[in-house]
Amino acid sequence: MGKLLKGLVTITAATAAVGGLCYVFKDQIKESKVYKDNNVDEKINNIKTKINENEQFNKVKTSIKENETYNKVKNTIKEKMPKFTEKEEDYVDEGEIFFDDLDAATSDRDYVSLDGDDVKEAVEDAKDAVKEAAEDIKDKVEEAVSEA
Repeated sequence: MGKLLKGLVTITAATAAVGGLCYVFKDQIKESKVYKDNNVDEKINNIKTKINENEQFNKVKTSIKENETYNKVKNTIKEKMPKFTEKEEDYVDEGEIFFDDLDAATSDRDYVSLDGDDVKEAVEDAKDAVKEAAEDIKDKVEEAVSEA
């Protein structure tokens, strides 16, 4: 059981990392030759169109919206949600802030001062690592597409 859980965590972390990298570099991915050559945007739009034109999908969607239980739950949630207003009395005045309470709440925390150069260096290292990982992923995708 331990191996299975460890494997699932590893796969989940790897998937999240790849997804994060794809999100960060989405503009560069969209500009890549592989993306443009395979008309990915057009394919995605065709799939969305087919889903929206699918009668069964539309029937299910309509039946959900017409379902009494769905509507009751939706209305109950709307009724129980707090109302957000923009009255002046809803805002806190600067005089109402209790700095003594804030100091007491944070007095037991340990703070570490950061050196600006160390932070900049760490950020640059992280950027380089992300760029390298993105290039590796891009190379693997191009390799997989060329093999297909």
